[in-house]
Amino acid sequence: MKERIEQLLWEMNRGIFEKETEISLSLLAALAGESVILLGPPGVAKSMVARQLKTAFKDAHSFEYLMSRFSTPDEIFGPVSIQKLKTSDTYERAVDGYLPTADVVFLDEIWKAGPAIQNTLLTVINEKIFRNGNREMHLPLKLLVAASNELPAKGEGLEALWDRFVIRIESRPIKQEKNFRAMLLESSPTNNTDFTDHVRKGIVQEQKAHHANLKKDTESVELNMFSQNGKDKSVLSVKSVGDLRISAEEYAEWTNQISGIGVSEAVLDAISSIRKSLRAVNVDEAAERRNIYVSDRRWKNIVRLLRTSAFIQDRAEVAICDLLPIYHCLWQEPEERDAIRNIVIRALFAPFADKLVEMKNALAEDIKYHRIRKNPDDGRDYEGEIESLSDGLTSLERQLGDNLFVSSDDKAEISAYLRDFYKELAFTRQDTMKLYAD
Repeated sequence: MKERIEQLLWEMNRGIFEKETEISLSLLAALAGESVILLGPPGVAKSMVARQLKTAFKDAHSFEYLMSRFSTPDEIFGPVSIQKLKTSDTYERAVDGYLPTADVVFLDEIWKAGPAIQNTLLTVINEKIFRNGNREMHLPLKLLVAASNELPAKGEGLEALWDRFVIRIESRPIKQEKNFRAMLLESSPTNNTDFTDHVRKGIVQEQKAHHANLKKDTESVELNMFSQNGKDKSVLSVKSVGDLRISAEEYAEWTNQISGIGVSEAVLDAISSIRKSLRAVNVDEAAERRNIYVSDRRWKNIVRLLRTSAFIQDRAEVAICDLLPIYHCLWQEPEERDAIRNIVIRALFAPFADKLVEMKNALAEDIKYHRIRKNPDDGRDYEGEIESLSDGLTSLERQLGDNLFVSSDDKAEISAYLRDFYKELAFTRQDTMKLYAD
């Protein structure tokens, strides 16, 4: 499973610059049945994420719409069926080609939608149900990706919809100079073609070149671009590895299997620790600490994400290393993100930190009372404990590095945190020498 998803993510990221986090977490959300919101300025390829997610599923249908203050439910959920009104006096929408029939949905400028659209989306996201007239439709929806360049306005009743997006990602412009230059050197977009269309052309060109060398039995798949009305504007046929894509049957089977993934006491302890720490978050060294509220519903959805992460990576139980990406689910404002990530990192390594503190205190007591030993075998084996602690740290760091949903920035933060940890271990190892007679 892990190898397949890893290869699928690699294929989905081909030709796209620095969107690995967005794409990987969106795929995780899709397999968990959750939704994602991308926050960022215009022109940073937010819509490309949703478009790429469609390619992960076989025979998937997509819907995309740019919201405005004047958007109506008809444009999102389909127009009222005149035929139904005439023949049976029934108020139903003609939903074919609109959101209720889509597997992957992208809604841009989500906060500009009116109350009628937002209220319907609450049920769509949470229950995967759309009430069409006097009947309920169970939606094929796997992933809803929303995007905005701003947070929801306070005091306008948007909190419930904001809470439905379990994963929140700040999408940023290209950071690395080499990637920026590579983007500039691609064929220039024409007229009003935006950045995402420009990237799409690059993807197609690169994929055609790459897959020309594949075996003849590779199957052809369609990369369907979205149009403004939710129907396919154009179809670009390229070569791809067809068996990487996820079928509807596989998706249904995986959904059931994910529910059976266990959650260890160690993971629950770490979640409880993170939850308590969110009551006093220090953001940018501010004098006041923030109490960041996370609803019980969000915590339950987060555990679903963790189960999905473990399942994808061939584990029967959620491991500590699955926890790091959940900081994307916890912040309310982008400025809180890094502080919360640090909280999560500390929670992951808390058992090691507690052990080190206990060992240092015991060692200080032995030194204070001159409990001199002739050899390390006398009394407590501090050197053995230090070695065991170091091995445990190295093992967890390696597991985090192997996690498909841990970004390069996350790994850098972990390394920075562990540098200080390893220094403390080195100092402790030096202190143990004070216990031994010359």
